Amino acid sequence: MFRVDFRSAHVHYLNNLEEDAMYRRWRNNINEILVPVFPGQPHYIRKNLYHAVYVLDPATSIDIITSFYENTFPMRFGVILYSAQFIKKIEMSGGELHSSALEHDSEIENDKSSLVNRLRTESAESTDEAVEMHHIEGAFVETELSKAKSSPQEILLKLKKEQTFKEMSQESSLSVFKLGVGTLQCCLLMNGLVFDSSEEALINAMSDELPRIQEQVYYGHINSRTDVLDKFLSENGISRYNPQILADGKVKQRFVSLASSILGGDSVLNEINYLHSPETVDDVKAVTHLLAVDVTSKKGIKLLREGIHYLHACAVYQIGGTKGARVGVLFSASQIADLPSLLLTRTFEITAASYSHKKKVLDFLDQLCSFYEHKYILRSTTAAESNQEFVDKVYELAEANELFSKPYKSSLPEASDLKLRERLNKVSRFLYRQLGIPSGVNAIITNGRVTPLGASVFLSDDLHLLESIEFKHRIKHIVEIIEEVNWQDVDPDMLTSKYISDVIMFVSSSMATRDRSTESARFEILNAEYSAVVVNNENSSIHIDAVVDPLSPPGQKLSSLLRVLAKYAHPSMRIVLNPLSSLGDLPLKNYYRYVVPTMDDFSSTDYTVNGPKAFFANMPLSKTLTMNLDVPEPWLVEPVIAIHDLDNIFLENLGDTRTLQAVFELEALVLTGHCAEKDHGPPRGLQLILGTENTPHLVDTIVMANLGYWQMKVHPGVWHLQLAPGRSSELYFFRDGVDDGSQEKSLSKRIAVNDLRGNVVHLEVVKKKGKEHEKLLISSDVDNQSKDKRGHSSWNSKIFEWASSFIGGRDHSKKSDDCLK
Repeated sequence: MFRVDFRSAHVHYLNNLEEDAMYRRWRNNINEILVPVFPGQPHYIRKNLYHAVYVLDPATSIDIITSFYENTFPMRFGVILYSAQFIKKIEMSGGELHSSALEHDSEIENDKSSLVNRLRTESAESTDEAVEMHHIEGAFVETELSKAKSSPQEILLKLKKEQTFKEMSQESSLSVFKLGVGTLQCCLLMNGLVFDSSEEALINAMSDELPRIQEQVYYGHINSRTDVLDKFLSENGISRYNPQILADGKVKQRFVSLASSILGGDSVLNEINYLHSPETVDDVKAVTHLLAVDVTSKKGIKLLREGIHYLHACAVYQIGGTKGARVGVLFSASQIADLPSLLLTRTFEITAASYSHKKKVLDFLDQLCSFYEHKYILRSTTAAESNQEFVDKVYELAEANELFSKPYKSSLPEASDLKLRERLNKVSRFLYRQLGIPSGVNAIITNGRVTPLGASVFLSDDLHLLESIEFKHRIKHIVEIIEEVNWQDVDPDMLTSKYISDVIMFVSSSMATRDRSTESARFEILNAEYSAVVVNNENSSIHIDAVVDPLSPPGQKLSSLLRVLAKYAHPSMRIVLNPLSSLGDLPLKNYYRYVVPTMDDFSSTDYTVNGPKAFFANMPLSKTLTMNLDVPEPWLVEPVIAIHDLDNIFLENLGDTRTLQAVFELEALVLTGHCAEKDHGPPRGLQLILGTENTPHLVDTIVMANLGYWQMKVHPGVWHLQLAPGRSSELYFFRDGVDDGSQEKSLSKRIAVNDLRGNVVHLEVVKKKGKEHEKLLISSDVDNQSKDKRGHSSWNSKIFEWASSFIGGRDHSKKSDDCLK
């Protein structure tokens, strides 16, 4: 869980539960948050436990907090104001606007919260009108009239003349941009957690935060003197919010293994020279960022510069250079690269290989990228002049940053266009084939995690965020293991910081490609001194922790599984016994055995079969017993041969018979599923048939009203599920994700039953065109009416025939006589 650290002078709080007079009648005992209340009722405690800070543009929405604030809701409200237009300018310029040191007017600074309140009220009173300049001026004058020492009109003229308030708003907008929440239009920061700005989201955010605060209070981590906001943001605060990096479930992360790409020997990764923060070249780097840069695009050069700023401690960008990561660059080109682009890539290779340890190497590269961007990306120049100008600029910047220009003078003039283009093509093939990154896409590969860059601005702070998240969640544990490795068979000359950093990168990327369960438990905190069974096996690579209630049905099954694992896998094992403290009834009323196939099905002495068997000893003789098989839920198992009544077994009546025999048969598997109608409820009564291609109707079923549930008996194989002839097929057809109008082709579905655990099939049906208002089930009254109509018409036809016989007269009677003869 990550919280956005929004603490700054740009946050303007509207209330303070600990100091404002309107909250003085509330109790200030923090332990009252542990007292149960009615569902939906908050705890009214005079303590700033919940900080609801809205990040909003006052020109679009300012009345979100009204009802909660006026009804003394137990929450501290605040706002961070920004201009959406100004943030759009920052994004268009690539995020290169910076704030300057400004002196704030004291009168305006003291009454800023009152101004925000007045703006909110004005906006609520004139909802039909757009907020204009005269509304702002009127609200300002009315707010300052009773508080300011000088005339509000004079203050307003002073603001217009000095542009102080405009600069302050730009500073606030810039801080919102740096936090990364400017693209969310209007959002809520609940103690740093990002939510939607609606009232429902506010209530849900408070409900989610309540158990976390209660837990901290219960264990004594929060008391009456604790600043809750500072505690939460200090523990889990991040400087910038980026949903693509945080991957909160909405964005799926993609990982690739970098270890497989170096097995061939001639790999692009083996040729990379990395950049480091100053004075950290010889340190082991746990995190490796590989920047896939399109050298012919503006976004690619922007990413390259942000990678340099990420390593460089720079006061202008207000960031500190990272000490635990390194940066490698993979240049490619989405279009034909000109000579300056090729020379830039060659200059980077020379610099990273020869001068990565120099103090000003990052300054040199940043200045060179800035020159290249403004000279060759943003505007076009003549080729002959620009090539020589770029080379001369390299010499000039190298001398200015205390780098010897001799390597550049010996390499750049003689650089071969063909070899440099082959290098770019080789990198492009590697990115596409090994990492799945198409041509022209700028991306970041962090220890195997691939983060493609979209339309949003990517800053050096995002690289810091990516480093901290990946190190905390994945890389930290691998580093701890590698630090303990004894490199006995490795040449000491090879054990450099680069070698170990490469090992960390390759191992962590390979481990990340494995499927990981989202559920985890910390069994090491359990006390195993008096209530655990420990089985040590030093040579085993598998360790099992189990918490078992020994007198429970799940405990019966789990203990049998643990015996099987101990027999065949030989793991080290710790079984923590966790029984109930008190029992009101007999906990177990059955005897359970888990049966698995034996290793040898035939005995070595004769031809008897030693198949799976369950052995029960010391059974009660006078009790009525029942024998059943505990099988997977989709199995339909029934006894086919049984000498005794398996539901009423008396062992004392068996006499000398020591074995109770019964043959069970797996009759079929249960194919289950749910059926839904698009934009409606489940189609109750819909008839489904299942069969093969030659015999379409073998089994059938109908859809239930409860969740559209249906089930059929099947065997393993390939089946065809269809709508039954009649009203089901007349009204409906299956929807295959995309409605392309091919209704007749959607009357059946192919289902493969290839797993003994069963299948759950989700169906969606749509009514045909022109049948949208017809009902599937016809009531009995309508059915009887149709039968009456059919009967009435047949009776009328008989009467008509009888009457026609009289009208036809003799001819008709003669024909009748001839027929009788």
